[in-house]
Amino acid sequence: MTLSLSRLKSLLKEDEERKQREAQEKQQQSAGKQHQLALIRKAWQAHGIVSPRTGQFIRPISDSLFKCPLSQPQTTLVEWKSLSKQVQNKLLQRDPNLAQGNAVIEVPLTLLENTADSDLQKRQLTGNLSSKLSDYTRGVVGQSRPFTPGGLGQFDKEVAIDPYRTPDAIQRSMQVLEQGSEASWKDGTIITAPPGVFFKAGITWNDVHGSEKHDDDENDDIQDETTTAVGATRPESPLHVSSHNYRSERPMAAKLFSQSLLDDDSLFGSSSSDESEDENEEEDELNANDAAIDLEAEKAAVPLREELQPPADGAEDIDELLVELAQSTSPTHAKSSSKIATSMNPLELAARHAKDQNDSTRKSWATTKLLQINDFNSLIMNPAMTFPFSLDGFQQQAIARLERSESVFVAAHTSAGKTVVAEYAVALAMQRATRCVYTSPIKALSNQKFRDFSLKFGQTSIGLVTGDLQVNVDDSTCLIMTTEILRSMLYRGADLIRDIEFVIFDEVHYINDTERGVVWEEVIIMLPSYVNLIFLSATTPNTLEFADWVGRTKRKPIHVVKTDYRPVPLSHHLWAGLELHKIMEGKGGFIEAGYKAATRALLPPSAKDPKKKADPKAPKPHATGSKHLAWQAQGSKQNWMSLVRFLDRELLTPTVVFSFSQKKCEEIAQMLRSLDLNTAKERSAVQGFCLQAMARLSKNDASLPQVIAVCEMVERGIGIHHGGLLPLLKEVVEILFGKGLIKVLFATETFAMGVNMPARAVVFNSIRKHDGTKFRVLEPGEYTQMAGRAGRRGLDKVGTVIMCCFGEEPSPQQVLKQMLTGSSTLLSSQFRLTYNMILNLLRVEEMSVESMIARSFSEFATQRALTAKEYPRLLVRGTRTLEKLEAEFKKGAIDRVGLDDLEAYYNTCLQLTRANAEILDFVSMSAPELISDICCPGRIILVSAARKLECVRAPAIILKWNAFSAIGATSASPDAHENGPLVCLLLLPASFQLKDGKNIGKPLRLGYVGTCKERYYTTASIRMDQVLVVSAKKCKIDTKSLFVEDIGASASIAVSAPRSTAVANPFAGMKSTGRPSDPFASMTAIGKKKMDMGSSVSHRGTAKGDEELSKSMSCLIDSEKAEQGRDSGLPMLDLSSFVKRGADAVEIQQVCAHAKELLSQVRSNSSQYSPNLEKYFGELERKETLRAHVKTLEHLLSNESLSLFPDFMNKKSVLRKLGYIEQNETVSVKGRVACECNSTEELILTEMIFEGIIDELEPEEIAAVLSALVFQGRSTDEELDMELPENLVTCCNQMKQIATNLGLLQKEQGLKVDPGEYCDASMNFGLVHVIYEWALGVEFKQICALTDIKEGLIVRAITRLDELLREVRNCARVIGNPTLYRKVESASVAIKRDIVFASSLYVS
Repeated sequence: MTLSLSRLKSLLKEDEERKQREAQEKQQQSAGKQHQLALIRKAWQAHGIVSPRTGQFIRPISDSLFKCPLSQPQTTLVEWKSLSKQVQNKLLQRDPNLAQGNAVIEVPLTLLENTADSDLQKRQLTGNLSSKLSDYTRGVVGQSRPFTPGGLGQFDKEVAIDPYRTPDAIQRSMQVLEQGSEASWKDGTIITAPPGVFFKAGITWNDVHGSEKHDDDENDDIQDETTTAVGATRPESPLHVSSHNYRSERPMAAKLFSQSLLDDDSLFGSSSSDESEDENEEEDELNANDAAIDLEAEKAAVPLREELQPPADGAEDIDELLVELAQSTSPTHAKSSSKIATSMNPLELAARHAKDQNDSTRKSWATTKLLQINDFNSLIMNPAMTFPFSLDGFQQQAIARLERSESVFVAAHTSAGKTVVAEYAVALAMQRATRCVYTSPIKALSNQKFRDFSLKFGQTSIGLVTGDLQVNVDDSTCLIMTTEILRSMLYRGADLIRDIEFVIFDEVHYINDTERGVVWEEVIIMLPSYVNLIFLSATTPNTLEFADWVGRTKRKPIHVVKTDYRPVPLSHHLWAGLELHKIMEGKGGFIEAGYKAATRALLPPSAKDPKKKADPKAPKPHATGSKHLAWQAQGSKQNWMSLVRFLDRELLTPTVVFSFSQKKCEEIAQMLRSLDLNTAKERSAVQGFCLQAMARLSKNDASLPQVIAVCEMVERGIGIHHGGLLPLLKEVVEILFGKGLIKVLFATETFAMGVNMPARAVVFNSIRKHDGTKFRVLEPGEYTQMAGRAGRRGLDKVGTVIMCCFGEEPSPQQVLKQMLTGSSTLLSSQFRLTYNMILNLLRVEEMSVESMIARSFSEFATQRALTAKEYPRLLVRGTRTLEKLEAEFKKGAIDRVGLDDLEAYYNTCLQLTRANAEILDFVSMSAPELISDICCPGRIILVSAARKLECVRAPAIILKWNAFSAIGATSASPDAHENGPLVCLLLLPASFQLKDGKNIGKPLRLGYVGTCKERYYTTASIRMDQVLVVSAKKCKIDTKSLFVEDIGASASIAVSAPRSTAVANPFAGMKSTGRPSDPFASMTAIGKKKMDMGSSVSHRGTAKGDEELSKSMSCLIDSEKAEQGRDSGLPMLDLSSFVKRGADAVEIQQVCAHAKELLSQVRSNSSQYSPNLEKYFGELERKETLRAHVKTLEHLLSNESLSLFPDFMNKKSVLRKLGYIEQNETVSVKGRVACECNSTEELILTEMIFEGIIDELEPEEIAAVLSALVFQGRSTDEELDMELPENLVTCCNQMKQIATNLGLLQKEQGLKVDPGEYCDASMNFGLVHVIYEWALGVEFKQICALTDIKEGLIVRAITRLDELLREVRNCARVIGNPTLYRKVESASVAIKRDIVFASSLYVS
């Protein structure tokens, strides 16, 4: 029994130990899994899948994956009058005070569904309150919230480097790929729930594949431990979130700026690095090892406030701070070669990304460093695309950068092969299973690129998104769209943005466009950080500046690949005397011999040979334009026949003839009706193509005069291309020209904008154009863009450019030289604030309007300057110094006996000195002969310069007036101009003492301090803003005995003040930045030796000199006694008598009167007569000067310093007045409606909708009214036709009144808007009658007879009108107005027919 009991105890003990061991093993296993989960999370963060801070997917995931969908809304918004009587009665029974009439009310859906007699059930909608086209610009997952723009909030000083984006974390993820998913799950590396979700554990390996053992207790233990960890501070794994109240614990959106202004150096970070860091940057990216990365992390993690600690000893020197502000560095762009591999593993990518995002010392984000490429084919082992030709150097460099997932800016001439880079980006996106977006400036170029890319990559791989067409949007790799559509996608958080890897911006120089250039800047700023940017542009002078702006905005390097190489060189000629005269070849200089030969060829026969008489029957030049410009002749029929025959004979076709007038293009083409440049085979091919293209038109449309004329013209090998042409005809002309079936094409400037149609020769009818305001000569960039169409790569050895000379003489030589050899047009910002942009940005938290302005290209120079000068650091130092000075000044208040009103006295003196400076500056500019009377030698003035000269209301005698130094003497920053225009003998205060008792400086020179009559005096340079009083008293003295101007002497002095003052002088030792008063002081006459001017006039030590000095000192001492006595003081000179002429004379007279009042206040102040005034006045002046500098720095670093900030505040005030935004900056319903309006004036359209002026109109009338908002052409008849319905005419008049009222409101709020001009610019009623008839079903041929507007402009207006109608439908959906929605949709259906919406030849 004992044995049995002991055995039982032993077994129980063993069983207990076994259970304890199992529990420990479970605990250890659970801890190991949690550790592995944390590691794999870091790896996910290193790959950019999740955010390191919130545990949230960077690319948002749908909430429907993790929770049940929300219930359907129980109510809807409906217009009161659209409801049936039965529903209205039920609503009134519930709420008798319900608003009626035109009000939009909230109605329960049950009332609408259960009402059999409801009008909403009887009237079936033609649409489902959504666009016929899928709205790809709206985000479903993102819930209409934009993606966080790249470069925002990523440079955080507290977390300078991503702690999770480390090589170890990425190495662990690579290990998972190697060992497999099951093994990784068993060792706890693979997580079982996606990061950022709201549950603790998801599907496991056992759930999918099954397992031999499934331990629920183990999972419970893991969950318990996870919950415990979440209950703490979640230091390691923000992934795990408590299951309770998960809605309230959703990850918060990233803030725009997590630090205050002083915690961030500037908008783009500091730029105080050495040049060597930039030069070796690429090598650092490759060779950086783990230790170097850790070192960067430690260095970047130092808080900014620790770097900004001021010196421990004494107060800061504000003047030294200002010197630092003046020292700015300019970015350098040095070309170098570095060996960098094109294929980068995840470790290198993570290290480079971390370095770029947290680099606060980068000078320039634009780099021109070249990769060392010896063998391109061996460098890229698995290219995404191969080409049948050898790539140029710049193409290889750009493609290598794309392989490394970097952003590039390719600047090359037209036809140099920039498209190769875009094609490779598309192929690379296909290889990586991502997406690419190709943006174009115009719709025509989008259609053409769609055709070209479809032929190269296949139709299923290329998509197209335009305002009225969507092709392969869901499944395509490359999406082609205009920049405006991409902007809408970014503002609304479209889902496809998540998959984009590359965005290609073609024709970047289009950013200079006044109307649409702002869209490019918005898109660049709003794109997410993971998108790589590719810019294609013609050569521009400031390519590096633009690339630097993009890089600083997106916080990623932009690699500039720039080349001046032109595959086909150009040869420039003048056409004169029926022959060509070469004036420039390739990159050579201007050939004057050719110009002279052209000039001689244009001379009449009598001028060439005096013996030969002129032929009276000879054709005279067909001169047009100014009589004073004989070279502007356009050419007659005979001139053009001779030129075209010459081109055909010399095999210079196909040729593009640029004429900057639609009418002139057609006139010249009509002159050539008798010419046939095509062969019989070519005519047959053209005829067959035209028949096939016109088959998609109706019989009536095919008989349009323009269609018949163009088809007949192209059969003869002659074509026209301009904005007034029908879109289908323009495509016919482009395709035939590309196939070489059109030999001579007369086109306007739009043909050169991006359309890839090279020719053998280019002819300029004229080199002058009308830019909308005036006629002017072509800019060099414009000429280069059009002339670059000459020369087909692989077909022509040289491109021929011809400028016609049909007048009496060729274009002026200087004009031609400037146009041929001048620099291209700079890339300039056209950024402006629109109401639509403001409302869109106010609706989201990711970016503010101020941030958008600050990151625009227009503010780039200012923000970069602030970065270079390190203003934030200087502001911190100045602020802390100011706090110390204020504390010491308050502490010494007990010692300032009799100076209780010192601050008021100081402010009054400051106003008085500024008033005197303004008066003297005005007189010196408007009447220079009178200023010499005011500032004549011997006049007594009172000087107030406590900080510089230790004197207040001290008398001084004017010795000399320097007119040159008077310029800028009243600058807002006085310390920047130490050199004053007045040289004076200044009486120093009685309390002034020198340290060693010895005089300072050389006698009779500036800065000399001496003694006379037991008082110190100095010869000083006085600025105008240091003059307190200009007295009427004069002292007759010999100035030559008291002052000699020393060559090269400094124009200012710094008197050594005693150190007994309460506050150490922070301005002592400040170096002068002034310039010599006399700019010719260092020059001497030829043949004469330079000598000391003082040696011949100095009277020091003589009886005369001592007498003059004694007389002057006596006069100054008497003046001091008069001013410091209790009497009236020195008599003041009436400066108003010298203000006689000038544009601001009346205002200056008022300033003179105010100066007199200020002087009375100064003399009535008790501080004026205090013996200790100088000491304490200097302390106060030093403190207030520093305060002014601090305020200036705060202003420069604030949003108020932005150039568009006043415009933003005024426009926001307009929106608030109109009710678009609430007082708390939230967007109201009217604001949401305005956000839907992108193609017209959003304010006018929104007010029209809310005032209901289009609610009672018929669909065709709505279309006619809205056409006034989109038509931009010129019409000779803009008055409303009497045949129009009365409702339509009334609505048009109401539109004018709305526009006028909006113009008045904007003017009242401070905007520079003229109500009349605003109304005329916003709407044009020239097509109201035409659109009305078109919506009624009238044939296109008949509506063309109603107006003189070109057919192409009518089509363009109707297509824009269809886009506007879609926006109005969206507006009706927002406010819940189904009646308006139906009418607008019917209007859209009515105008979408026939030739206006014929399918594009490029797409179908």
